[in-house]
Amino acid sequence: MKVVFTVIILFFILTFQFAFAQDAVLSDVHLFQTFLKDAPISLTPYGEAGLGFGDYDGFSSFFIGIQGGYPINPKIELDANWQFLNFSNGNSRSGFSDLTVAGRYLLLEENPIISGGAFLTLPIGNDDVGQGNFDFGIFGALRYPLQNKMVISGTLGLESLEFGNNRETSLLFGGGLIYPASEQLHVLGELNIQTQIDWALLSAGVDYKLQMGSKIRGMLGFGLDDGAPDITIMGSFLHFF
Repeated sequence: MKVVFTVIILFFILTFQFAFAQDAVLSDVHLFQTFLKDAPISLTPYGEAGLGFGDYDGFSSFFIGIQGGYPINPKIELDANWQFLNFSNGNSRSGFSDLTVAGRYLLLEENPIISGGAFLTLPIGNDDVGQGNFDFGIFGALRYPLQNKMVISGTLGLESLEFGNNRETSLLFGGGLIYPASEQLHVLGELNIQTQIDWALLSAGVDYKLQMGSKIRGMLGFGLDDGAPDITIMGSFLHFF
């Protein structure tokens, strides 16, 4: 964990040395790991359908899910995420996840843009896949444009997580970099850490814009701590309405 924290500190020191740049923060390009805990407020509603696979020590996971956001006004957005989960270690267990609901408010509109928000999980999921928990928390997020048209993102959160009859407090640290390879293609790098569940995941993803306001997206992640999958793969289709 000390190595991971050192990497994050160096990442932010180096990237924040760039001067203020363009106004655009690529608000239509969504992060993979902190999809619900990001800074931009969308101009239109959007939804994403996706699936993913994770390989852990001793078992594997698979999910099919939907998520999206609805802007109430230019400063407020509501978001949600729900999945069907499967875990296999010789025996297979399947069920629905809890429903995660989040909201954020735009605090600063440019250079950088900063939002603050909160989330909670409605415990409607299946116990067989570790769901049925009431979690909640707060977060702050930013996006900062660089002179070379890249954008950095950051997320800091404080979360209260339920584990059976116990409740633990966890910190979320997230950092990312969005590179516009072309008008249609963006490349994303992300590193997220959650302290209580020993989660650290480094990922690389692509976001490709199609016609009619749609995108196809894919991500490959590598676990850096025991709680994260050794390898995770995700693909999705996102549409703006």
